[in-house]
Amino acid sequence: MEDPDQENMDEIEKLISEGDSEAGETMQVCPVCGSTDLYYEAGGVEGLYHCKYCGYIGSFVVDANEEMAKLIRKEYESGATDIQS
Repeated sequence: MEDPDQENMDEIEKLISEGDSEAGETMQVCPVCGSTDLYYEAGGVEGLYHCKYCGYIGSFVVDANEEMAKLIRKEYESGATDIQS
């Protein structure tokens, strides 16, 4: 039986590899928790985003469709901490 966390990561990687042609409408989501509740830190001067849900602060956000955002949220809610590159 495959690890559920690995299954989620496989799905996320598959969606990324499909590219924008299959993505449909995209939105910016937090790379940690998948929330769309982001705002610019310091008025956007430094190019940093801040997630109101998990507290993430960084310059990287994910342009995701709804399916990918759900997978990121599922991964976050499962408590997975082992992120593979």
